Amino acid sequence: MPALDMAIGDVGESVFSRIAVVLEPGRSGAAALAQATALAASPAAELTVVAIAPKAIGCRCCGGPSPYAYNCAVRDDVAQELDDAAVRLDLAARDIKVKLLVEGSDPPLEEWVVHSQIDLVLLPAHWRVLRSRSHPAARLLRRATGADVRIVRRHSISSGRRA
Repeated sequence: MPALDMAIGDVGESVFSRIAVVLEPGRSGAAALAQATALAASPAAELTVVAIAPKAIGCRCCGGPSPYAYNCAVRDDVAQELDDAAVRLDLAARDIKVKLLVEGSDPPLEEWVVHSQIDLVLLPAHWRVLRSRSHPAARLLRRATGADVRIVRRHSISSGRRA
């Protein structure tokens, strides 16, 4: 974990007052959460853990089952992951907020970031075939917001401006 400690020192804990981290399962998601809590250690920093619940759209022509039950189950699962993260982070003892964004019902992540005046967004890295690790939302967040967007890998943080 020395690379992670160096990345935290390079970022500077007092630079960002509002930090958001996107909660996702896996080692990169855990690293992003750890990085965010380390950066939000400053009393002036405000951390929000954001989970995004995808929403399926039904096909009327097939006459298949309604996606309503599936969407409810997915939303409940994502909400449970958010609650589990809250327990791990001991949110009651710290000033950390949680936010569940449901696709199609709530504003998209980039609009929420602008509206919430977030300074730094941490995204867990995704493996992309024949490309470097990135996140699907990184490029759009960089274009649509003034926030610093960083991709967090398992053991380090990348702060490049390209997605």
